Parts: sequence; C-alpha cells; structure tokens
Amino acid sequence: MDNGPLKVILDNIEDLRVAVIRSGIPVLIFFVIFLMFDVRTITFFGRIIPVIYPDPYHNMGAQFLQLLILHVITEKFQLLAIKPTDGVVADFYSCLFLSAIVTSPNFYYQISKFIGPALKANEKELLRITLTPALILFLIGSFIGIYFVAPLVFQILYQFDIGVGAQPTMSITSFVSFFLIYVIAFGLSFETPVIMVGLTYMGVVPAKYWSDNWRYAVVAALIFGVIFSPGMTGVTMMLLAIPIIILYFIGISASKRIQKRKDLKDAINETVSEK
Repeated sequence: MDNGPLKVILDNIEDLRVAVIRSGIPVLIFFVIFLMFDVRTITFFGRIIPVIYPDPYHNMGAQFLQLLILHVITEKFQLLAIKPTDGVVADFYSCLFLSAIVTSPNFYYQISKFIGPALKANEKELLRITLTPALILFLIGSFIGIYFVAPLVFQILYQFDIGVGAQPTMSITSFVSFFLIYVIAFGLSFETPVIMVGLTYMGVVPAKYWSDNWRYAVVAALIFGVIFSPGMTGVTMMLLAIPIIILYFIGISASKRIQKRKDLKDAINETVSEK
C-alpha cells in the first residue's frame, strides 16, 4: 500500500510544491528589491559608483519602464495614466518582468530537477544539451524584441495613426502589458530550433520531416505572427514571423546533424550488441 499509486501521486505533488516554492521565492525577493529600491550613483574618490537606495516611487521597475519608453516610443506618441492606479499596475508589471528575467536560470533549473528523476538516460541527455541553449535563445529573442523590433513596431503603428489623422495615445498599463506580451512571444519564438532538435533527438520526428514540410512551417509562422503581432497589421506580423522562419531553417540544419549523430550511435550500439 505504501508503494501504491496514491503515494506516487502524493510524492509528485510534494516535489512539485517544493519546485514551485524554490522557483517563486527568488522571484518574490527580486520583485521586492525592484519595487522598493532605485539605482543611484555616488562619487567615491573620483569614481562614479552605482548604488541601490530605498525609493518605492522611483524604483528600479519605474526606471526600467522609463528607459523602455525613451527607447521605444516616439516623442509625439503620448502615454496616459487614465486611472489613478495605472501607474501602480504598470510599475508592478515592470518589476515582475525584471524578476522573471533575472530568476529565469533558477526556474529552468527547478524544472529540470523536478522532471529529471522521471526521465530515461537519453531523455536526461536531451535535457542537458537543450536546457542552456533554450534559456540563451529566449533571452536573445527577448533582447532583440526589446532593443531592435519594438521601436520599429511602434514607429510603424505611429505612422498608421498619423496617416488617418489621429493623435496616437495609449494608457501606460496597455503599453506595458502589450509590450511585455510581445517581447515574451518574441522570446518564445526563438525556442523553435530547440523544440525541433528535441523532437528529432527523441525519435518522435525525423529530421527529413522538418525539411519536407517547411511550407507548412512558414504558414504556421505567419499564423503565429497574426496572433501575437501588435496592431494585427501585415508589417508587424512579418516582423514576428520572419525570425521564426529563419530559426526554423536553422532547426532543420541542427536536426540533421543530431539525426546523423543519433544514427551513428545506434549503429555502433547495434554492432557492439551483435558481438
């Protein structure tokens, strides 16, 4: 009875609870830090040194948000606080986003630690070789979305608004939620090669399948762009879809290499077993 299905389920629930707590506590700690402190500079023996200072109103989340606005929004695009709580909500979103980015390595680690015992040797090897690239690709995708693509997207949307004679305005909460969803979608789109390599490594999808069905992948990328692109315009859709298509072809190349390596390993194991 002690080794029955109920005990297994309860043990898994307990492991999941521990993983959630270990993932959530760092997020909460950094959220409080970003919410309660700002970054200032002091001069010490002629050197400018950044320090954190208690300030819940001009905190690090607000500073990050101001940098985003300066980088992304054109001067003529007006952001408004429509409700008294808009500034608080936008600040909370910003702090939560920063916390999630900073603690993402721990999140990935806790996931691998939780599912690791249930995996076979080849599955653990797959997790080992894909976990770090997945994290790096997500961060690269998020950075590209923030630094390069988002300003272009808002410039395009601004020109459309001006073209129809409208004054472009947006509430601060709409900007933050809209912007962060777009950046996260851009980061997730960069996981395409990792997913393809993982499925090929597990033998679920052969490498030839990816190259034979690239046309369907292009259509799927366009659909993804339609769903997640801001403004639902053709230009912004392509800005999101094109990187996915490029990454898909990178995934084809990586999957072929993994397939060759896997076939060679299987052939060696088969030879050894025959002897």
